[in-house]
Amino acid sequence: MIGIEVVQGNNMKFKFGRRVTGLRQAAVAVALLAGGVCNALAGGGSLDPVNPSASFANTVTGGFTDTWTFNLGTPSIVAASLTNVQITFGGFEVGGILDFAAALNGTTLFGPTSVVNTPPITVTTQVLAGAASLGAGLYQLVVSGSGVTGASASYGGNIVATPVPEPEPYVMLLAGLGVVGFVAARRRPRR
Repeated sequence: MIGIEVVQGNNMKFKFGRRVTGLRQAAVAVALLAGGVCNALAGGGSLDPVNPSASFANTVTGGFTDTWTFNLGTPSIVAASLTNVQITFGGFEVGGILDFAAALNGTTLFGPTSVVNTPPITVTTQVLAGAASLGAGLYQLVVSGSGVTGASASYGGNIVATPVPEPEPYVMLLAGLGVVGFVAARRRPRR
């Protein structure tokens, strides 16, 4: 039994299940899954608030460039990861993004492509990931591809921002420890 459930935010759009008995039915089910169950923030948009993370996804056809923007209120270490899955069976490919690429504020994301072959099905997963240390301000994550295998393909990802501690509290802590040490040394009786 293959069940497909599409959820957008907290609202369920539709749900159905069907027993798959042959390769053709499996192909239809995979095409439905790869054809895109995510349409939130399609084609790029704002990821705000990134507090501490934000997820995004898009279904694409043909060549594309999506720009996702986000604001940082404080200097942060920002990490991003994206995934695309292609399924191949019987010479039929669906869901893959050709020349899948992404850049976080100009820093190219990179990662492995893994292939799992369980005849007659092959699953190819492309993962892109990277991180950058960014100051407060407006930034962007650009995702692109030159085409897709099958009628459409989708990708999904996540961005996480971890604030970098300001140096002032640590300087004050060290100064305070120095003063305590100085006072303790002066109070010690001399022999």
